[in-house]
Amino acid sequence: MPDPNAPNIRIDTIRMSDNPEDYYVQDGLLKALEIAIALGKPLLLSGEPGTGKTRLAYWAAQQLAKQTATQPAAFLPAPFTFPVKSTSQAAELFYYYDAVSHFRMQGAGTTAQFIELKALGLAIAQAHGSASDAVSALQGIRNFNAEKVAAEPRSSVVLIDEIDKAPREFPNDLLNELEDYAFDIREINRTIKRPPVEQCRIVVIITSNSEKNLPNAFLRRCVFYHINFPEDKLLDIAKLKLRINDDQYDAAINAAITEFMKMRVAATNKKPTTSEFLDWLGVLRNYSLLDKDKLPLNIADTASDEVQKYKASAATLLKTTDDIRLSEG
Repeated sequence: MPDPNAPNIRIDTIRMSDNPEDYYVQDGLLKALEIAIALGKPLLLSGEPGTGKTRLAYWAAQQLAKQTATQPAAFLPAPFTFPVKSTSQAAELFYYYDAVSHFRMQGAGTTAQFIELKALGLAIAQAHGSASDAVSALQGIRNFNAEKVAAEPRSSVVLIDEIDKAPREFPNDLLNELEDYAFDIREINRTIKRPPVEQCRIVVIITSNSEKNLPNAFLRRCVFYHINFPEDKLLDIAKLKLRINDDQYDAAINAAITEFMKMRVAATNKKPTTSEFLDWLGVLRNYSLLDKDKLPLNIADTASDEVQKYKASAATLLKTTDDIRLSEG
């Protein structure tokens, strides 16, 4: 029999802005991106998780698309993405051949039907445009179509996300390909090369959580930037992601930043990140705790519903029992 006293579950939706335009770009990061574009080299980004390394690619693609909209080979508004896995091989950044499915069909159909272009392969193909004779050998490939590769040449951004997840051989195997922007599709005996840079650009952004040391030969071919934890920019970042256009919440957000930094300093197992801070602010706003004069709270008033909600919101920041104890202590 259902419990008549069972509490109702509150059903809410808390969302941060996912518009690439609401990305906060540090001056140094912007300069590093511009240098990478000018040199035609990949931009390698490091920094702790949640500092916005991945989102830069989406911001850059959208911004470059706006800036070049009326130019030949304008940038596509979204990046081609390749999320690196522990089993990734360098060739998979360009294409994937589904040999198992081809074998199960006992060789029926053309080999091209079982090939799928991946992020950098799509970017190189798109730099020519699907109507170009230079990529005619790709006709029949699974995703070489109008949805993925437009007829006209387009520049693009490529995101290689979390390269330190890959086997150590992965970056070494990319050395020549990232320098020449060319790759071999062995299964159809074709080499695909990008057109000259003055005709079409490919901007490669690579992220790393610094969990592994990358080979020196690979680092030599990259422009590098480390994104520091943006303590002094948290207010600006929060207002962008929460879509706050005035200063009515500034005092409350600054009070939340003070408390967040205390928890971040106290945490020893897993320090809360920028993205978790934004989630926390979203919860506080949902609980109406960012309203004027609500923060800081008198947390000694344990009977207060607002204090109970505030304490519960820490679940978005502190993820181990040891860190919770340290914070409470």
